[in-house]
Amino acid sequence: MIEFLNPYSLLILGTAFAMGVWLALRILVRILVIRRLKIGQFNDARRRVAIKSVNAVLNVLVVSAIIIIWSVDQKDILLLLSSVVTVLGVAFFAQWSHLSNITSGVIIFFNTSTKIGDHIKIIDKDFDIQGEIFDIGFMFVKIKTQQGEIISLPNNILLQKAIKTHHPEEGERPANHEEGSE
Repeated sequence: MIEFLNPYSLLILGTAFAMGVWLALRILVRILVIRRLKIGQFNDARRRVAIKSVNAVLNVLVVSAIIIIWSVDQKDILLLLSSVVTVLGVAFFAQWSHLSNITSGVIIFFNTSTKIGDHIKIIDKDFDIQGEIFDIGFMFVKIKTQQGEIISLPNNILLQKAIKTHHPEEGERPANHEEGSE
């Protein structure tokens, strides 16, 4: 067994080092992101999304480092990436609305005029929707009405429709929250 590991011992050590650096960076970046978002007074939902985004970048970097350490042939990497991009391209072309909702979700997340906890009214000629933004995901925005109903709307609706927004003041309780329900 040791004879098998000897030619790969340096590669295994390099991989272990890359994984250790990756783990340390994840912890450090998580602390820094949380500290920065607390200073900006962002809520927990935005913190979770920001941490997930940073972790995704770190994951790509560690996979790239491991590929470099193990000297994977560039032809193999290009073949894999072109296959993945082709499949994703076909899938997104077939589902323009999904791509639109994901893009809209990113825009809504970084656009600070509408955020989780805001009371909004979506003005529509057929049916107005009014309530508090409960969650902003990659595909849908969830709105909690004053009757306690949760309505899921595609993200692109928030970018396409006229919206009235009421930002609750610091310490102000939303109207549709009951006492003691946090």
